[in-house]
Amino acid sequence: MKQLKWVYYGVGAFLGFGCGTVINLIFYWLEQSGNHLISNLIRDFGLLGRFVAEMVNALPMFGAALGVVMVYFLFSRELEKKDDGSDEGSGP
Repeated sequence: MKQLKWVYYGVGAFLGFGCGTVINLIFYWLEQSGNHLISNLIRDFGLLGRFVAEMVNALPMFGAALGVVMVYFLFSRELEKKDDGSDEGSGP
């Protein structure tokens, strides 16, 4: 199960990265359509707006990290089982 654990984490990171990319693309398409949401944040709020804009650009990386965390919390009992079939790592 130890080798399969990395497959679970990889799938979680892939799904999180994909979702973060889609959300980032939505913000990009809003900017391209003439609704300057992120640009106005920078103009109106200065450094805080710039910080939020950079967080929007980093959404795919945050998504990948949160995908791994999601897999860890959702499948922690299955991932901690021993290879010999015992449930020593399993919680209540």
